[in-house]
Amino acid sequence: MDKDLTIAQMQGKFKLVVIDQVGHVIHEDQPRKVAVVFNDFLAHFKIPATYAQQMIITSVSGKQVLITH
Repeated sequence: MDKDLTIAQMQGKFKLVVIDQVGHVIHEDQPRKVAVVFNDFLAHFKIPATYAQQMIITSVSGKQVLITH
């Protein structure tokens, strides 16, 4: 890795996850492991996992605001 990627990795901006015993279609070969890794990603960056967890409010001026629970 170059300097910028190393710094970003140390800051937690990305992470390499290796899943064993998979081919080119990892979500079909190891669906549970992929789901766990993806769920951890959503939780780490506080991304709502379902649409019910977020609400978009449009103000009179037309500005949209995303509200998460």
